[in-house]
Amino acid sequence: MRSVTVSAPGGPEALTLIEAEVPEPGSGEVLIEVAYAALNPLDSHARADRIKWNHPGYPFTPGFEFCGVVDAVGEGVDEALIGQRVATNGQWGGNADFATAPAHSLVSVPDDFDWPLACCFSTCAYTSWLLVHSAAKVQPDQWVVVHSAAGAVGSLVMQIAKSAGAQVIGLVGGEHKFEFAEQFGPDAVIDYLRDDWPDGVKALTEGRGADVIFDGNAGDRAPMNLDAVAPLGHIVYLGASAGQAPPVPPSMLIGKSCSVSGFVQYFHQAICDGAEVAATHKALADGTWRIPVEREFDLTEVADAHRAWEARELLGRSVIRVGGDL
Repeated sequence: MRSVTVSAPGGPEALTLIEAEVPEPGSGEVLIEVAYAALNPLDSHARADRIKWNHPGYPFTPGFEFCGVVDAVGEGVDEALIGQRVATNGQWGGNADFATAPAHSLVSVPDDFDWPLACCFSTCAYTSWLLVHSAAKVQPDQWVVVHSAAGAVGSLVMQIAKSAGAQVIGLVGGEHKFEFAEQFGPDAVIDYLRDDWPDGVKALTEGRGADVIFDGNAGDRAPMNLDAVAPLGHIVYLGASAGQAPPVPPSMLIGKSCSVSGFVQYFHQAICDGAEVAATHKALADGTWRIPVEREFDLTEVADAHRAWEARELLGRSVIRVGGDL
């Protein structure tokens, strides 16, 4: 089978397409014939050794989230799963024709989801709903600021926050992304590459600032969130695409009585009893909310996909076609 492999930390050139043996599912595992894999930011970060949490180690095959058809099962797994359409995330390995995953990690793919949506809904949709309703508990009429509003999670967070009755400001990296972000219904869009973007937020909120800020960028511009947040506001960090943020002095939090927290999807799923599943599946199926799948790369083009993501050329979610429409 074909498999993309990273033998050591490096740039996109470290991604090598090789021929490998089809893996055998171990106890409690299934073997999945891969249809599509999402281009998850963690694939790039793991390749370059920019993360420590849940790093797969070297060598490894990228593909943090993927979907396909169960081809075989290991010991202790119900054979009824064979032939089922499933998605999984957090296991890596999806940039290959076949991959194994723990049976307990599988999410059944709804019949009315196509394969490109199937490979990314279990992260994008669940993360977005949990950010709004579990991490921040967004309330009607609150002002919500969403970084990377032209990305897959950012665009969906805006849609879900609007559905919750919030007023939403999308932040994007350049005015050329305004039109894309505006299709998801924010009340305003601001270029966060401008050093005065917090002034724009305060102007829209009558000087108060944002009640909630969702930031997956972090980086050296992260302290600007403290200028843009309202007294008693809440900043939620869900990633660090722009690098690690400087430390936050407690005095800055005390001054506004604001809070800063981190977010990992799985902890919130553990306490929400599947509420995110029911809510997002229905809304995605009936078109109430949409994950924008904008680019499709072939498995042979994975390095190009990583280069485009790191150059911030991509909008919405990009996916990698492995086996295609199985």
